Amino acid sequence: MKTVLFYSRRSLASLMVCVLLLLATSAVADAPDYRQVYHPAINEAEINIVQEDYSAALAAYQLAFSEVPDPFARDYYNAAVCALLVNDQKQTFDYLEKLVVKGVSLSYLENQEVFSDLQKSRKWRKFRKKYPKYRREYREKVNEDLRADLDELYARDEYFRQAKGGYRVYGDTLQKIEKANTKRFLDWVEKYGYPGESLIGVADTLEQLPRFYIVIQRQTKARKGYDFTDMLTQAVEQGKMEPHAAAYLMDQQSGDNRYSSKPFIKVNCSTCKDDKTFEGIDQYFEKSRTDRELEAINKRRNKLGLESLEEYKKKVLYSKRDNRFKLGNTWAVSNYYVPSKEAAMIIMEKLVAAE
Repeated sequence: MKTVLFYSRRSLASLMVCVLLLLATSAVADAPDYRQVYHPAINEAEINIVQEDYSAALAAYQLAFSEVPDPFARDYYNAAVCALLVNDQKQTFDYLEKLVVKGVSLSYLENQEVFSDLQKSRKWRKFRKKYPKYRREYREKVNEDLRADLDELYARDEYFRQAKGGYRVYGDTLQKIEKANTKRFLDWVEKYGYPGESLIGVADTLEQLPRFYIVIQRQTKARKGYDFTDMLTQAVEQGKMEPHAAAYLMDQQSGDNRYSSKPFIKVNCSTCKDDKTFEGIDQYFEKSRTDRELEAINKRRNKLGLESLEEYKKKVLYSKRDNRFKLGNTWAVSNYYVPSKEAAMIIMEKLVAAE
């Protein structure tokens, strides 16, 4: 009888293990692929913003947020602005509260001109009063120690670069630091998972690239560095990283604009001023591409959850004239500095006007 009981317990234990494995497998299978269910809706919202249809944009944001467990802070911000523009104050403050819980500071929000009139309202005073509560919720939610450790990687990277002589003098030391930083970063990813917003927050502002991303940027293909492609792609899929940031970093690593994360070029020429030959030099330019090249770029962009290159360019240009929304990226424009008119002429012959 005891033997029968023994085997029954063992069978029960085995059954429980199987159930747990099935649940774990099911959880992974049920986890949303942000590239498919979230970013297409965000793109629709942003295109509606470009077209100044804020009601449609807000509806697209609401759909996107309903599809995933953890939307991105920048999208909450843009949704808050849309809600404000359609006079839905309740929805505006709902999104502002979510921003604060993600780590965005009250001072940052109060410095945004788009919310200046709203700050005169009674609801804003109530929001300000509740801010400490939201801030505590943020700090209880994220791993601030890991955030500090990751920021230290940036400090280590920059210390000798800012010293007299920079890389010329401390090249060997910097290479060792880069290698050590990469190992630390990979160890932390293995231990905690990829450090997305849900893990470390957004550090007061709507940062486009957290400072620790310098570790990834240093590991270029030309220098035979560590290839982060698979890790970044998976982070996008899991909603731990925004696809534009991933595309930029992968372009940086490869040394090739495969995703066209930098679609525009600005030619800076101090000697070209007041010369009618260079009238219009202040506008954005871009490289001419064949239909085949564009098709290849858009195929890669689509796979990563990005909009088409044409839509991306529209958003970047829109952000140039309307700063109420956060649609552009700091890296979207490459600045070419030329020493002479002759050099400017040679470069511009290879470019076409973007506007």
